[in-house]
Amino acid sequence: MLLSALNCISVLPRKSNMNKIPFAVVSFLAVQLGGAIWWGAQIDHKVKLVEENRRYIQEVVIPSYEISDNWDNPHYNNWLKAGGWKD
Repeated sequence: MLLSALNCISVLPRKSNMNKIPFAVVSFLAVQLGGAIWWGAQIDHKVKLVEENRRYIQEVVIPSYEISDNWDNPHYNNWLKAGGWKD
């Protein structure tokens, strides 16, 4: 009787269908991973593009409109005195 009770309690995992992951979940995660890798590969190009755009604005657009980028903004100065991004 004791032996049959011990046989019912098993320390080894039983085979079940819960160990199988559906193909839809696996394929969804694979596509997400591929997208993340693709986006990561493109980020260097985006950074270079932003730097080029900023240089173009500073060297071409601002001088053509005779705008000074050294303007005095009291709201910005007060924000800096208050700590800026430090909240």
